[in-house]
Amino acid sequence: MTRIALDMMGGDLGLSASVAGLCRCFSSGTCSDVGFDLFGNGRLIEGEISRFPEIKSIPCEIHDTGNNVVSGGEKPSKVLKHRGTSMFEAISWVADGRADAVVSSGNTGAYMALSKILIGTIEGIDRPAIVSILPNLSGSTVMLDLGANTDCSSEKLVQFAVMGKAVSKVLQRLDNPRIGLLNIGTERSKGTDILEKAYDFLDKSKNLNFVGFVEGTDITKGTADVIVTDGFSGNISQKTMEGTIKYIVHTLKAGFSSSLLNKIGYLFCKGAFKSLKSAIDPRNHNGAPLVGLKKISIKSHGNSDDVGFAHAVSVAVQLARSNFIKNIEEMIAEIEKEMSCEG
Repeated sequence: MTRIALDMMGGDLGLSASVAGLCRCFSSGTCSDVGFDLFGNGRLIEGEISRFPEIKSIPCEIHDTGNNVVSGGEKPSKVLKHRGTSMFEAISWVADGRADAVVSSGNTGAYMALSKILIGTIEGIDRPAIVSILPNLSGSTVMLDLGANTDCSSEKLVQFAVMGKAVSKVLQRLDNPRIGLLNIGTERSKGTDILEKAYDFLDKSKNLNFVGFVEGTDITKGTADVIVTDGFSGNISQKTMEGTIKYIVHTLKAGFSSSLLNKIGYLFCKGAFKSLKSAIDPRNHNGAPLVGLKKISIKSHGNSDDVGFAHAVSVAVQLARSNFIKNIEEMIAEIEKEMSCEG
């Protein structure tokens, strides 16, 4: 049976969102034959679970960590000294091989640091990358890195391409995804020396379907299935998209409610508006794998409600049931051979 460790106390909405999300994920049918290890205040978890009778059918084991919780503003360097938190113990459970994946909505910096130290990185990878699945006109785009590595070498960008391909294979079900390198233009002559060097290798690689440079507008066009960039640019791109989506939704709501005529017009396009809202709803794309680790670690957004947390758990289950880690290890080894030959 696949087992998933859950940090139940992380996130802005706390325990209520985690328990409700677990129930939602299980009721959707995506978590059949999955067991869960729940880390947090045992008394509070039991109390919250009692509100959901259907959770009795979910194979869960509660691991009481009391009130030891990683705060949102705590620095990663301090967190490493505090064993016993729900986050620390959940990650340790996976690191020790007692669960196949871990999910947390807690402090991102602390979660990254603990995951790297307790789980460790795959040979050849110095630091994991944050991956997200973003909506585009034809489906979805795998994008990395989104904040873990603000300063990247060309070699690291190539590694991101490999890791992105592995994510795409599981979550997008594409064996040979199109890989693009984010730049300020699509012309071959544009970009930094690091981007040019990464382009040269990716273009010659026999293991990667590289389509060249892509721009920010290509993220939602579907020009590439996987878009590679450094964490600095990636994080700005993601936050800009999230802000733009909120602006569009706010403007549409204000427009439809501004007059009686507009309210009547909304009734005629209500279905289309709901479809749009569902497509761009960040909760339906929640669950960012920390790729490059020896085990599966999923970061759920800090303000995730039950819908978002359920999606993050679903991502963890999908990756845990696949050969995700093994595929990355094999592809990294192949790429390193190619790079050594090029060198």
